[in-house]
Amino acid sequence: MGCPEKMTNPYSKLVTQWESSGSVKGDFLLHYACQAFELLKSGGAVKFSPDKPRHEFANEEETTLSFLSGGTTSGPEVVKHTSATMRAAVNGLTERIGGGSVNSVCCLPLWHVGGWMQLERAWATGGKILFCDYRDLTKRNLEGKMDDHWISLVPSQLQVLLQSNLGVSNLKKAKGIFVGGAGMNVQQVEACRDQKLNIFACYGSSETAGMVTLLDSDLFLQGRVGVGTPLPHAEIRINEENGRLEIKSTSMCISRGEKKFVRGSWLLTPDIGHLDHSGNFSIKGRTDRIINTGGEKVHPFLIEQILYATGMVEQCMVYGEPDEKWGQRVVACVCPESIDLNRLRDLVADKLVGPMKPKSWETMEKLPFSEMGKLPSR
Repeated sequence: MGCPEKMTNPYSKLVTQWESSGSVKGDFLLHYACQAFELLKSGGAVKFSPDKPRHEFANEEETTLSFLSGGTTSGPEVVKHTSATMRAAVNGLTERIGGGSVNSVCCLPLWHVGGWMQLERAWATGGKILFCDYRDLTKRNLEGKMDDHWISLVPSQLQVLLQSNLGVSNLKKAKGIFVGGAGMNVQQVEACRDQKLNIFACYGSSETAGMVTLLDSDLFLQGRVGVGTPLPHAEIRINEENGRLEIKSTSMCISRGEKKFVRGSWLLTPDIGHLDHSGNFSIKGRTDRIINTGGEKVHPFLIEQILYATGMVEQCMVYGEPDEKWGQRVVACVCPESIDLNRLRDLVADKLVGPMKPKSWETMEKLPFSEMGKLPSR
């Protein structure tokens, strides 16, 4: 489907072509994109809601775009961007991956920044977009549809595709696979390397209009871990007092909820970071997930990685529950429901000791991941 070319705002110069895979999800995303385009064409402010995009009143002179954040503990808030912050994010990424058209296979919700940025990249570079349900990759051979296209996935989607021979075959056709939204577990990393998938691990947020770091696929396949180095439009540092990542970016939003952002200011994130000798960042957990048990601080991320490394766990989530004696007790929820808990506990007995040892274990068939790969706060 061709898009209109004549507009009176910054989006007037953006030309792209869209099509749907023919699935219900693909058709919905295509329809949603067309609605959003018509609103942007008329200028002003656009609010992206799960059912449809809407015009909203705003005092800003330039086009603004409002998204629901993917908050995990504080709940969703409205993050507001401008056409300029969107373009800064596009320019930063395209400078890293090379010029030319950026074509995308889009299966993320467009009312989140991670989904919408795929349209921004295509519009800014004259690229094409195939809208689909990520499960479409497990049902049909997309020969000719994936070639020269990038695809953005969250780890929960990647997990489903890795379990399908056709899914893996389709992923191998992609120009590159951006994986963000949450960190890949050790099983996923090993499977992607075994299949020689063109993985580009990345890190970003709603506030930064998507990714601000990128790990090139050749380094990933060589065994490098983490989320890579900063993109040209961003600076990142680690707060010396608490180990949290701080970001300064030309793609920074103008507001989140009631908080206004001053251009050039640093954003203190809840993510705990590590910087290695080569300038590569990795994420070691979130401060808002830390469990305080018996006066000790426990990082769920570390426990989850140990559980994944056993090869028995398909999905897991570690969290704290109120406890009169310990303040919080460590709870491990693992999937699938049929897992042998006694064997799993034996395998990790020498690694999960002291405060890291879960005091409660739960099983379920699968975890309730959101469309952006987030789990509800506990």
